[in-house]
Amino acid sequence: MVTYDDVRQIAIAFPGVEEHLAFGRPTLRVNKRFLACMAKIDDDTLVLKMRDAREREFLLLSKPEVYYLTDHYISFECVLVRMPQAECDELRLLIEQSWLTLAPKKLIAAYQSGM
Repeated sequence: MVTYDDVRQIAIAFPGVEEHLAFGRPTLRVNKRFLACMAKIDDDTLVLKMRDAREREFLLLSKPEVYYLTDHYISFECVLVRMPQAECDELRLLIEQSWLTLAPKKLIAAYQSGM
C-alpha cells in the first residue's frame, strides 16, 4: 500500500522537486512544473504527470484497478493512481520518468552522473 508520504519521499529524492500547496492540496513540482498532487476527488488518489499518451493508455488498459481517469482529467497529461493498490517500485519508476521529462538538463545530467 502506497501513501502520499511514500510518494513525497520518492519525489523529493529527485533534484529540484519541491512541495507546495495548491488549492489546499499538497502538490509536487520540478522547475515550477507540475509533477504530482493529491486529487480532490479522493484522499487515496494521486494525480501523476505522464510523459506520453501511449504510456498512459498502457497503464489504463493493463492495470485498471490501479490507474484510471475521470472526465475532468482526460484532456490533461496525467493519470489517476489508486495509491492503496499501487506498487511502490512501479510508482517510483513512473515518477522518475515524469521527472526526467520536466527537470532542467543540468539537473538530469547531475542525477544521471551520480547513478
